[in-house]
Amino acid sequence: MTDAGARPVELELDRQRHLRIRWSDGVESLIPLTVLRRACPCASCRHEREEALCNPLRVMQPAGDARLQATAASAALVGQYALRIEWQDGHNTGIYDYALLRRLGEEAGRP
Repeated sequence: MTDAGARPVELELDRQRHLRIRWSDGVESLIPLTVLRRACPCASCRHEREEALCNPLRVMQPAGDARLQATAASAALVGQYALRIEWQDGHNTGIYDYALLRRLGEEAGRP
């Protein structure tokens, strides 16, 4: 169950694989980078996801190598509430607030 007041106390970014977060309530999250990239909260990525849901006849994008698309170049804290990830391809406008990271961590931990 999500503790709304939980905050990250330790963040570890493996630029090829995952983001590991240890939360103030003792929970540990391991979020694959592919999950983080697909959930990018920036306006452009949100628009693409919404458009894809509304258009059953959309043209599928080439699959490519998901690991290359989800390679992190760096990450930085945004104030006391979020994390910004810069991806290897230069995309860096997504600000992942702690509530989103917690939810993604919980979903990634489910069988």
